[in-house]
Amino acid sequence: MYPTKVLAIGAGGLQRALTHQFVHILNERNLYNGGIFVGQPRGAEKADAFNRQNGTYHVVTFDLSGIHDIQQVSSVVGATTLATETGREQFYTQTENPLDLILIGVTEAGIAKGELAMDVLDETLYRYFCRHGAGATLCVINTDNLRNNGDVIRDILCNEYPKRSDDYAAWLDTNVGFLNEMGDRLVPQVYAVPDEIQAAASTQIEGQDELITYAEALPETPLILEDLGDMLRVPFGELQDYGVIVSQESIEPYHDWKLLLVNSVHVPGITHKGVLSGIEYVNEAASHPTFAPHLERLMNGYAEIVEADIPIAGKSAHAYTLEFVDRIRRVKDDNARINIIETVKLRERAADIVRSPNYDTSTELFKSDFAYSFATVLRFLTPHAISSLDDYKGITDTGTAYEIQDPDRTIQDILRGAFGASRTDVKGRIASIFSNAALWSPAGATSPVSLNKNQDFMERVGQYYHRLVNGETCLSVLESINAE
Repeated sequence: MYPTKVLAIGAGGLQRALTHQFVHILNERNLYNGGIFVGQPRGAEKADAFNRQNGTYHVVTFDLSGIHDIQQVSSVVGATTLATETGREQFYTQTENPLDLILIGVTEAGIAKGELAMDVLDETLYRYFCRHGAGATLCVINTDNLRNNGDVIRDILCNEYPKRSDDYAAWLDTNVGFLNEMGDRLVPQVYAVPDEIQAAASTQIEGQDELITYAEALPETPLILEDLGDMLRVPFGELQDYGVIVSQESIEPYHDWKLLLVNSVHVPGITHKGVLSGIEYVNEAASHPTFAPHLERLMNGYAEIVEADIPIAGKSAHAYTLEFVDRIRRVKDDNARINIIETVKLRERAADIVRSPNYDTSTELFKSDFAYSFATVLRFLTPHAISSLDDYKGITDTGTAYEIQDPDRTIQDILRGAFGASRTDVKGRIASIFSNAALWSPAGATSPVSLNKNQDFMERVGQYYHRLVNGETCLSVLESINAE
């Protein structure tokens, strides 16, 4: 068994099919000798499965044509739940080991003071400092795709959590590397994987695997790490043949491209339109005869703006984003799984396009496609109930109710009661949303910026949203745009 050198807060599929798999490969190549101890923030089923299976599980690479590879991964050496005090103490005990890295892999909603994962990270770092002293060094990687995600973690810990001591604060500042990270791999939930793929995998895997992880083939650049201080001891940079990059320079342009040209294909590109139209799976929505040409136009327009605003030498924004459109068409994944924390996603993946100095030079059709896409997310965030102010359920164009899971209720509260509203009423609601700088600026921004300066976009969004809450379906509105 490998010695414990990495702690992971989070037990999700992306961790298993990305960082955990890469640690396994490094171990197999004798480039590293370290194991991962996992803490599952909610529940205990994955932690228990890790322990029953001695940390071993399988990553099944597939697309709709079938299985392409199955790799057994054995980088995990133990696991526990973080949902109980006993489980957390077992996790904290691992700080007695000389560690190289702490991974925190939870969604955007879990990256805030008071959230369990952040509370555990705060206590873990403090215990490591107490046990190993001011000379110890360590890296932390937040594997969720927030912009400058390492900086976000550092700022929360240093500025929002109580100061433990001057020595500890100095140690956090100088001896802990909070690395900005960009990760990219499609890892759908097991229930979304076609039955025939699951059956074929079961016949090829000896014994039962409760942690089987289905994923697309690794993309060209699955992992980029920004290690400005050259502090990272896990040699991910040795995996160039897998497309992994460890950079001593800022990766902000790459992260911007990932958020604006890959993540935006999902939101605001396709998933909300799919759910509202009664289409369950991402690949089906992205290949739909009405949605498909729209999605390609939308992302081509994004690419023109992003390449003008944030050029990367030798890289084509068009090729990068359309490659991802092709990827989502080849892997079955469900739209509803992706439709959470919309406020953050719109801010990270659409606000820069709205504010871009190159917006005005875009085609009229792109402006329509973009505004319609934004309006569909707002339509998704519109509660159906008027009387019950704590009822955050929406309704699809096909009459199906769904939970609105975005924890930020600001937009939802503004839009409550908008079904059947007049054009003037809608205009006021949209103006309220676009003028709220707090919605469109990162937490703690020194100069918050609203979106209402782009009057053209705000007007277009209002027009499409008005139609969407007054009886027209997502598909019918888009068909009118396609006909322009």
